[in-house]
Amino acid sequence: MNVQLRDLPAHDLTSFISAESFWVPDQIVDSAWIEHAPFGFWLVDALRPRTIVELGVHNGFSYFVFCQAVRRLQLQARCFAIDSFEGDQHAGFYGNDVYDDVSRRNRRHDGFSQVIRSTFAEACDQFADGSIDMLHIDGCHTHDAVRRDFETWLPKLSSRGVVLFHDTAEHSPGFGVHLLWDELRGRYPHFEFMHGHGLGIIGVGDNIPAKVRRLFAASANASSEQAVRATYERLGGAIGDLRQAREQKRQFSEMQARIQSYEQSTSWRLTAPLRAAGTLLKSARRTGAWIGIVLSALAHAVAGARAYDAERCPRCIR
Repeated sequence: MNVQLRDLPAHDLTSFISAESFWVPDQIVDSAWIEHAPFGFWLVDALRPRTIVELGVHNGFSYFVFCQAVRRLQLQARCFAIDSFEGDQHAGFYGNDVYDDVSRRNRRHDGFSQVIRSTFAEACDQFADGSIDMLHIDGCHTHDAVRRDFETWLPKLSSRGVVLFHDTAEHSPGFGVHLLWDELRGRYPHFEFMHGHGLGIIGVGDNIPAKVRRLFAASANASSEQAVRATYERLGGAIGDLRQAREQKRQFSEMQARIQSYEQSTSWRLTAPLRAAGTLLKSARRTGAWIGIVLSALAHAVAGARAYDAERCPRCIR
């Protein structure tokens, strides 16, 4: 997008970003959701939810963004991460290592966060109707699956309830979130981000906090909608760049450690002469013609010196 932050009307920016929008995630991992972290922080602050539920956790990036916001804002909230941790046709299939890693990282949020290993349908009965303020649906992305998740969990949403859908802008084969989104945005107040595979949010309650209502209202005005989208696309891009920089630094450190271990090994020291010979051989191949000339000149010089010595001291030459 060509829009720059400095080109946007000031009122558009101040209405929809806060100090929380500039927070950096504590736990940065490879995730298709990474560019939505700034908005996730802002939303938790704007909504002040009492209960957050995420359906489809995978490696936990988006979920721990919500948990980080709850902790830093000191909210009296409960968070629930629900997943079978087996994978699906879109995320790929994986073993217990993903569940173990998410559970380990969740320990810092033990006081208010719970990881539930279950299907979405089975876990639904654990929540009372009207008890969830913020629901993030990011499970299987087929049209039938995401519709089933939404309709199953809709009664659990409170009067302040909002629902987030990831991959609303993803149109690859098998992805059907955009189809459901096209239906829902005609029925509920909404806002959609197009970057990071798309993230849509709808308000299903009749008592949505004012800050979030203003966000929904922005979608009805093209310039305001563009301003909000551009702002969070740029903020999210910065988080993506940070992840990439950290990954490159990690790879460089691993390479340095590997080189150091090689150089300290016995085999490295023993093969040093061979490597030196190889270097000389490569150099010789590049300058083969000059080596021939030099060797010929040396041969003539040695022969001349031996002849001279033979004349002066015949017995010195053997």
